[in-house]
Amino acid sequence: MVTPARERDAFLDALRGFALFGILVVNLEAFADPFYSVSHSGEPLDDLGRAIITFFYSGKFYTIFATLFGLGLAWQAARLRARGLDPQPVLRRRLRWLLGAGAVHGIVLFSGDILGTYAVLGLFALRYLERPHLLRTGLAYYAFGVALLAGLSFWFGARGVSPDAAIYASGSFAEVSRVRLWDWLWNTGWSAVLGFEIVGLMLFGFYLFERWQRFSAVTLRRGILLGLVLGIPVNAYDVWAGPHYLEPLRGLGGLAFAVVYAGLIRLYWDRLRWLHPLQYAGRMPLTNYLLQSLVMSTVFYGYGLGLYGQVSPLLFPLIAVGFVALQVLLSRWWLERFHQGPLERLWRKYTYAGLQSNAEAGSR
Repeated sequence: MVTPARERDAFLDALRGFALFGILVVNLEAFADPFYSVSHSGEPLDDLGRAIITFFYSGKFYTIFATLFGLGLAWQAARLRARGLDPQPVLRRRLRWLLGAGAVHGIVLFSGDILGTYAVLGLFALRYLERPHLLRTGLAYYAFGVALLAGLSFWFGARGVSPDAAIYASGSFAEVSRVRLWDWLWNTGWSAVLGFEIVGLMLFGFYLFERWQRFSAVTLRRGILLGLVLGIPVNAYDVWAGPHYLEPLRGLGGLAFAVVYAGLIRLYWDRLRWLHPLQYAGRMPLTNYLLQSLVMSTVFYGYGLGLYGQVSPLLFPLIAVGFVALQVLLSRWWLERFHQGPLERLWRKYTYAGLQSNAEAGSR
């Protein structure tokens, strides 16, 4: 029997597990060769695979994940307040640990790490946690971020093949890690500077914390319809625009389809029982995210199986389905024995270590 999770919601956990699947599809492009679409352009099946990823996946799932990240911070803050504690110092401590985990992940496994970015931007977003007008403020940040990234995409234009591709394809672990270090610093630094869009998503999560369960079926259907009307032409344009350093309107199309995906799962949650097992993977998001990086970096990089640049993007969704299904089984097995994932346990222990010591001192 799976160990019960205190105060968890199966839908939110399953949605987080669904986001882990979509993020893996997109990350596979980076693991397998982020420049594959440039070096293999003109090959019909490869172009089809890239178009499918752009239309259905790119920008959609980190949108869900970032919003859930904000919602999770708001939920933790509410629990801390209920215990008579100030949530700000505790959550800052939590995010500092995440930044450290992101640095290790980015250097040792995957330079496209999102943990460091979420930690830095989460520390900034915390200042809005108890302020009014969260929806309006979140929309302002999001709109500015989308406009900024769209403008930069035209400035930088299409990307070519990076000179680091050869190192990822055939380098040793030490050689690849040196490249990952600079790539992670570059990616995280620019994401922190240009992360207005992600800050907006976290504020959406703050806003939704006390409201998402009250959305009626009519509201969900309207959101899904609006997401389709907006998302289909925008995502089709991104497919037509081709590979850019930053795809034009990626964020807008991502938000539109994120609303569609989350709205459909919420609206038909009771009927979509085949998605319910995703909640087990979603209860261990940190562990599963890093496990994806551990396995995929070993499979694709030169110091592992060396499949870098040899797998078509058309296969990425199938690879992700199979791997996340395995993660669901492993997560369920683990949760039958423990309350939390192994990395989630370490994270929690660090976050609350000072509070526990104070409580013990006060009881003496």
